[in-house]
Amino acid sequence: MSYKNLLWLAGPAVAIILLWVFAVYIPINAQAKRGQNSLNAVLQERKALETSILTMTQQVQTQETLKKSYDEFLTRAPAVGRMGEYMAGVVHAAKLKGMSLERLSGQYETMDIAHKNIVHPVFEMGIKGRFLDMGQFLEELSARTAYGSIKQARIACDEKEYPVLSGRFVIEFKALKERAREGK
Repeated sequence: MSYKNLLWLAGPAVAIILLWVFAVYIPINAQAKRGQNSLNAVLQERKALETSILTMTQQVQTQETLKKSYDEFLTRAPAVGRMGEYMAGVVHAAKLKGMSLERLSGQYETMDIAHKNIVHPVFEMGIKGRFLDMGQFLEELSARTAYGSIKQARIACDEKEYPVLSGRFVIEFKALKERAREGK
């Protein structure tokens, strides 16, 4: 009998608890989960937008940097007609490094159609000097605006002239076909 009394006393409390769980807790919990899901969707969308804005900003900065470097190239690159003067400066720089120029020959064989205003003259230089001096000279040459690339390089050592090496370098430069007029 004590179980019956306990059932009569605990039954309504359990029924009230079950009614509260089904009538109040489950709907509020479902609404909270929907709110959390929509918040997560908004946060993901915000993150995607921030990423795309950052990417666009980086692209704009890259384009501005490329435009500045191209404009700098256009102002500093020698014109084809002045390539002789430019190469005289290169020869003078080699002499300042303590090297002697044995031969210098150039050709304008690489006329790119894609770059209508740019010519890539190739010069073959025969240089005599110390190894480290040649390296410094080529490093300084590569920092110039008109420098393209070294196509071939060959260094030979003559035991009679030991510290002095002979080098043959085929170097490609960049030059403008014609100088842009200031009025444009």
